[in-house]
Amino acid sequence: MKLKYNILLMYVIGALMWGRFFVPVLALFYVASQVPLEQFAIIMGVFSLSILVFEIPTGALADLLGKKKTLLLSRFMYILEIFLIAFFNGFWIFLIAKIISGIGVSLTSGTGSAMLFDTLKKQKREGQYKKISGNLGVIVNISMATVFIIGAYLFSISPKLPAFVSLPFIILGFILTFFLEEPYKSKKNLTFKHHFIHMKKAISFFKKSDVVKYIAFLTFFTSAAVSISLSMSSAYFEQILIPISLIGLLAFISSMITAFTSKKADKWESLLKEKKSIWIIQIVIILGLFLISLTIPYYGYLFYLLIPFISGFEGVILGNYAHNHIPTSHRATILSVMNMFGNIGIFLLFPLSGYVMKNYGIGTAFIILGLITLFGFIALYFYSKDKDIKFTKNPT
Repeated sequence: MKLKYNILLMYVIGALMWGRFFVPVLALFYVASQVPLEQFAIIMGVFSLSILVFEIPTGALADLLGKKKTLLLSRFMYILEIFLIAFFNGFWIFLIAKIISGIGVSLTSGTGSAMLFDTLKKQKREGQYKKISGNLGVIVNISMATVFIIGAYLFSISPKLPAFVSLPFIILGFILTFFLEEPYKSKKNLTFKHHFIHMKKAISFFKKSDVVKYIAFLTFFTSAAVSISLSMSSAYFEQILIPISLIGLLAFISSMITAFTSKKADKWESLLKEKKSIWIIQIVIILGLFLISLTIPYYGYLFYLLIPFISGFEGVILGNYAHNHIPTSHRATILSVMNMFGNIGIFLLFPLSGYVMKNYGIGTAFIILGLITLFGFIALYFYSKDKDIKFTKNPT
């Protein structure tokens, strides 16, 4: 399959890999599978820890082994995860499944994005990254929206049905990955020595780049805030008295909003420029968290929409800023280093949120998450002033 088909294949595979019909009712799905809400929060924290542990080694693996082979390994892990949660119940099985999923995420974290950017770079179209990435975001979120509205309905019929239906979609996405073309062949053999040296060089580059470090620190807070909000959405909807039968429809609307902001991210960022875009991302996240904490019956859903709204914009913009400061030879590894910060944030803040939620209520949990995120953004403001952060460099 020629390189020119990579983008089309990524669109199709992206849609298929989000054929996870249990996601709109994720927290409720775990509860129905004999995993209480507080244990769900622990599992999600361990999930982030497993990503954290494997993040950098698998990023280097992608640069040395090849991005296509790494994506194949990742998607095989997803098949194992969904098989386990579809046919088994209980904390330990779900914990094992989520650790397997974490390894899968660490394998694809940065790898898929690097494959997209390198495909465009090979075709001398890297300037179109924001546009293509936004298009991919639209396709993924339309797929998610469709899956969400069906998934909640399937859950109302039988709690395990959403997981059963997800398997064929993930398997087909895995099969289509075989047809991707590697944009750049690695010039080094995959040996322990080369793997170690490659990781060392990537980490050294990360340490020297103030911009890359800034984006990584920012991701620590944005990823945690967005991930926790989206993962706890079904429990939040239940708290604000929204019937389970409507959760699929509301998840559909949320995902369509994310698709819209992904599509418009390129145009909006061109008007706002870098600093204003970063400011808007932070302001909307903080506003969303504090308004969600009010847990206003029914109308609280409107406040929740701020999170999927900014999620689409943030994903495209921060990803583009990161790519423009990373050399091709270490792209997947450095992206993994950066993504590691997001997973550290999730690992630390998700169990804390679960503990507070259990003992003091979901509203208090979002207040505390909002305060932590706010203080983090304030600290980053002074860091950016001190380092005079700019987003103009474009390495090869």
